[in-house]
Amino acid sequence: MKITRVVVQNYRALRALDVSTEGDLCCLIGENNTGKTAILRAIQLCLDVSLPSSFRSLVREDIHAALDISEPSQVLIGVEFSDFQGKVNEEALVATWKTAADRARIFYRFRPRPSVREQLQSEQMQPGDLTLEDYAWEIKGGGDPAIDLTEIAWSDDGVGESVRFSDLQSFLVVHLPALRDVENDLRSARLSPLIRLIESFEIPQTEQDALIAILDQANEEISQSQTIAQVAAAIDARFKNVSGPAFEMDAGLGLSASTFRAILRNLKILLSDVALQDFEPGRNGLGMNNILYVAILLEYLKRRIDAGRSAGQLILLEEPEAHLHPQLQFSLISALSDIGVQTILTSHSTHVTSQVPLATIVSLSKRADGTISVGNLATNAALSINEVADLERSHLRQHGPLSHATDNEGGQ
Repeated sequence: MKITRVVVQNYRALRALDVSTEGDLCCLIGENNTGKTAILRAIQLCLDVSLPSSFRSLVREDIHAALDISEPSQVLIGVEFSDFQGKVNEEALVATWKTAADRARIFYRFRPRPSVREQLQSEQMQPGDLTLEDYAWEIKGGGDPAIDLTEIAWSDDGVGESVRFSDLQSFLVVHLPALRDVENDLRSARLSPLIRLIESFEIPQTEQDALIAILDQANEEISQSQTIAQVAAAIDARFKNVSGPAFEMDAGLGLSASTFRAILRNLKILLSDVALQDFEPGRNGLGMNNILYVAILLEYLKRRIDAGRSAGQLILLEEPEAHLHPQLQFSLISALSDIGVQTILTSHSTHVTSQVPLATIVSLSKRADGTISVGNLATNAALSINEVADLERSHLRQHGPLSHATDNEGGQ
């Protein structure tokens, strides 16, 4: 299943955006503060169940400055899908979102609450009196295909079916922000993809029990060491002295609690090169740790696909070029292209954009009046057919085969 279109209205810097995201790789380019990150967050608002609900209740800074929220209005974010036909799990997920045989959509709206809409209709409340507290968010799917996402007004009710977060659990959204602490994430039991990858191997209970027995034996032998025993006894005595008899507890030293989960939490990735053997990622540079993190993540996603339990996955990746040598940038984009998981990324790197098909590059630019121009490069209405063909031929000579450009006009 692939996201084929993203529509955003009145969200952050994006007054009106309507772009195609065909293909496994879609690259968002543009100057700083033109809304590239906002597009990724907008997609999260629709699809990412791991995003806290508090983020879906927008604050004033999340709403386009030109929108007067005292007048009834809305922020709308819509995502359209295709390529799910014949895939049982994906068809089940989008069953109530479908608008055609191989088309589906889901959309987020932040608009006046139902009670406020009723008061406006009965004239108990007047336009111009609304505050942010009068707004609430909702997520719907499907609806009348004759009504385009761009045509849904704030007052339109009965458009689409309510989407339950439990339905979205099987669609995995992985967001990798630009300024992430990869080393810390690799150490974190909650954030590291390593534990998810290990769990995907479904280690048999007999093997788990054997590993726990090894840990038990190691704990026993360490506790019998003379110096370790002395340290443990000293801590135990001082702990009891400080806490007093009413709160007395025994203290000792060991590697970890003897559970399989404790083993997972304490497993470390060990690396080697020509200079060093078995060192932890903390000795690596930021770039190589970034590559390591993505490699583990891609292996997990591949196993998730092969297990046949997935109803889709999406990678949202900000500035993958950070701290990476150009050759590593090429390798990373090549790996993302081959994995079979759709990736929507932002980038300022020409090395990255040169590896992405021209038809899937979305350009954002700030106009002189502060508004944002957005469009798919290969479907820019300002370019003639011959100019697009020339650009694609030039790209093809330098970087290999391209997918075909779509027929949609992209400039706004």
